[in-house]
Amino acid sequence: MRLTDPVLRSLGALVLCAAAAAVSRADFEELEARVERFTLPNGLTFLVLERTDAPVFSFRTYVDAGGVDEVPGITGIAHMFEHMAFKGTATVGVTDAVAEARALDLVDAAWDAVAAADSTELEAMQSEFRAAQEAAGAFVKSNDFTKILEEEGAVGLNASTSTDATQYYYSLPSNRLELWARLEGDRLTQPVLREFYKERDVVQEERRFGESSAVGRLIYAFINSAYQAHPYGIGVIGFKSDLQQITRRDAFEFFDKYYVGSNMTIALVGDVRVDEVRRVAEKYFSDVPSGPKPAPIRTVEPRHEAEIRVTLEDPAQPVVFLGYHAVEREHPDYRAYELLGDMLALGRTGRLYERLVKQDKIASDVGGGIGFPGQKYPSMLIFQGIVAKDSEPDQIEAAFYDEFERMVEQGPTEEELRKVKTQNKAAFIRSLRGNTGLAGQLAQNEELFGDYRRLFDFLDDIERVTVDDIRRVAGEALRPGNRVVGVIRRPNS
Repeated sequence: MRLTDPVLRSLGALVLCAAAAAVSRADFEELEARVERFTLPNGLTFLVLERTDAPVFSFRTYVDAGGVDEVPGITGIAHMFEHMAFKGTATVGVTDAVAEARALDLVDAAWDAVAAADSTELEAMQSEFRAAQEAAGAFVKSNDFTKILEEEGAVGLNASTSTDATQYYYSLPSNRLELWARLEGDRLTQPVLREFYKERDVVQEERRFGESSAVGRLIYAFINSAYQAHPYGIGVIGFKSDLQQITRRDAFEFFDKYYVGSNMTIALVGDVRVDEVRRVAEKYFSDVPSGPKPAPIRTVEPRHEAEIRVTLEDPAQPVVFLGYHAVEREHPDYRAYELLGDMLALGRTGRLYERLVKQDKIASDVGGGIGFPGQKYPSMLIFQGIVAKDSEPDQIEAAFYDEFERMVEQGPTEEELRKVKTQNKAAFIRSLRGNTGLAGQLAQNEELFGDYRRLFDFLDDIERVTVDDIRRVAGEALRPGNRVVGVIRRPNS
């Protein structure tokens, strides 16, 4: 069967039935062959997939820089670029770029004075800092970047930061390709980082909001405890003291290192032509800085031999989190870990839901899977259980461990494995239907593996996993010394 877009849209239904087993990599050959790839002299890679179903296109700019790339003192800096994404450039969002640049330099100097001030000078320096911000703000055309795009039909304007990457994306009518290129090229070549310190305050508020709930406090403590060496333990939002001190200068230094052509991929999917994309890419993206791709993180999380436990006493809803160190996405066993997590905790069909919610009625909900807090480096299998009324966290833990032990000793049945493979195939096919999702997957595979075509190996990779593979990785991961436990329990319970 030759794969066309209409066929692609229908495959989601097909894989839900017994015919799913027949879906093979060959079904993706035509789609894969239609992806065009080119790289500018500065190292910036473009992926283009033409789809003419509707006169729109979606894009994904994938920057291979996230929370994992930060160092003590500047945590939270990668996330700041998400907040800067729609503030504009030297040509958009400003009334006088030259005057604004001078004003922003004065803001930076005023902040340096605040940071260096002693207690007798602090109030005066803070007053001067606020005045400098107000003066710089006089040149800002608020939300200009967003208004221009929305007036031209853009939808889904957004950006996101993870431990592994920072991504920018939205969709536009296909006759606005040049507008897209102008604006996206500008923000990758002419970063202004206006209103940086105001947005830094917003991020600090995000941190406070996260810590305002018991679950938020537990998750922060859980992540920080789970990784004793690797920077995955830093998270994304940043530490409070760093968020109070990071500067626009820090942000530019981060930009200069990570926002280089060799460290980014831009994927476009929809009603676009590769020759036209190449033309606007050369016109608007050639000035993206060139430079070597930053080296990967050297630190390797050591093998854990002792359980780590984080307990939070709070009158909130009791919850149990369990994490087990696993492997990175590029590891040959990643798909086996993925299927293991799904067998145990995928929705209402997993073993844990059947046992804890339906049978024992000690949990109101359970969930989990691999990929926390990232995928680029060895991540974790994570499981969570919300404690039901009249039950205790200890009961949830005991039931989790009982099911894990059963999986290690007996492994899954062939029927369980077939079922979870079918579910994964269906989810994968659905993810390829939309232009936005497909652009994201193409860009991510290009950056993670150096080859977007790895995306199309998914069905074969899933199909190769055996019952013995599941049992083996379960034994490697689900051992007591490898687990991190996070519990919210009510005082005196």
